[in-house]
Amino acid sequence: MDSDKPVQHSFRLILFVAIIVSCLSFIKTDFSIGNFKAKKIDFFSDLKPKPVKKVKKIAPLPAPPAKDSLAKKAGVLMFEQYEGDTSTEWKHFFAKLQRVEKGDKTVVRIAWFGDSLIEGDIITQDVRNELQKKFGGKGVGFVPITTHVPGFRQTIGWTFSNNWKTYSLTDSVKRKVPYGLYGQVYQPKMLKGVTDSVAIESEASRVKYSGAFSKLEGLSPLYNISMLYSRADSGDYILYKLNNGAEQKLELKSGDKINRLTINQNNPINSIEIRFVPQDTLFVYGFSIESGKGILVDNYSLRGSSGIHLSGVKSNVLNQIQQQLDYDLIVLQYGVNVASEKTDDYSWYSRSITKTINYLETIFTNTPILIVGCSDRSIKQDGNYVTMPTIPSFIASQRETASNTHSSFWDLFTAMGGEGSMIKMADAKPALANKDYTHFKASGGKVIANLFVQSLLFEYNWYLSQPENKKAL
Repeated sequence: MDSDKPVQHSFRLILFVAIIVSCLSFIKTDFSIGNFKAKKIDFFSDLKPKPVKKVKKIAPLPAPPAKDSLAKKAGVLMFEQYEGDTSTEWKHFFAKLQRVEKGDKTVVRIAWFGDSLIEGDIITQDVRNELQKKFGGKGVGFVPITTHVPGFRQTIGWTFSNNWKTYSLTDSVKRKVPYGLYGQVYQPKMLKGVTDSVAIESEASRVKYSGAFSKLEGLSPLYNISMLYSRADSGDYILYKLNNGAEQKLELKSGDKINRLTINQNNPINSIEIRFVPQDTLFVYGFSIESGKGILVDNYSLRGSSGIHLSGVKSNVLNQIQQQLDYDLIVLQYGVNVASEKTDDYSWYSRSITKTINYLETIFTNTPILIVGCSDRSIKQDGNYVTMPTIPSFIASQRETASNTHSSFWDLFTAMGGEGSMIKMADAKPALANKDYTHFKASGGKVIANLFVQSLLFEYNWYLSQPENKKAL
């Protein structure tokens, strides 16, 4: 019988602990002391019915019946334009597209801002490719100096030295530096007093770009190459090689103004390598690689961003970059870093991003702003992956933001298939999304890009079909 005593003691101990935990379930156990936070103990949580989250739905403005019926017939999801059927800004954009399609030697430029969902040129590479097929143009557009994921981007060959300083508005510590268009700027190593060519060769900060060979068109060779920079001192210069040839030298303009330096123009090359020789602090934003006509889509991805940081870019910087690059359309694609299963109240985000968009509108005065809605995102519940229940609430807040800022909205969640669509893409053979059930693979990005281009061209063709615009054909 003595052998039964340990079992009895264990049972009594388990019973005692269960009683204590059960009692704690009915009293307040969540508290905080300094940085320490205790969670609520609820022994019966799994037995309680789960609260049903109320989804706030905001209806889009009604679309013209004729246009709406045409879109439904074509199976296209329209842009929701919260400034009427076709705002002044969209008319300006479509009119420029029309001129380019007719053969005008001009550039239509799109700035596509986003988070890790577009990192590595995902989505944007195929939007660019499809639009360049129709409207002409070559080149990957704007490319930064460094990246978190070297080698991941397949639309440009890209290497750089490890002695660059990268400043980002998403860093915990903000610096007094002229952050660039999407919140980053790069500083090469200072080489004051260094004149020896061997020392410059080994110490100078370096970046190299080369044409990419893939199924996408217009990525090789490289044509017009230019650099955006600011705060150069007298005596600052760069050394560059085209196709690994003889090294050449170019002086930089001194002063605080953002300058655009053309390095290679109308001369197809396979690669370019640049070394920087600044005497003091020099800030570099990146390089534009383009054909000088047609359409360009610049990818501005910043991992972990919600888009709010864009309001931290100084207006004089935005104005000067707009003067240099002249963007005709701004696309904002954020959400995966904001949407959370813990809340369905995104009013705080809507207020903040509304202020950011209102700020951007003071700079890009004749440029339409398009908000791309959050994509489907899945989480694990009871052993199965399901669409995050709060995603519709977040999308409703994005739609409300578009309405409040008189911007436009494209409902990516609906376009990709709605609830459960990310699960289908991740489980497809071959897979179109990663097993984090959040990020697209390149193949999935192509699917999304094609849906977007269909919507954009539908709006463009609708513009062309109007009597007042037919005259311009």
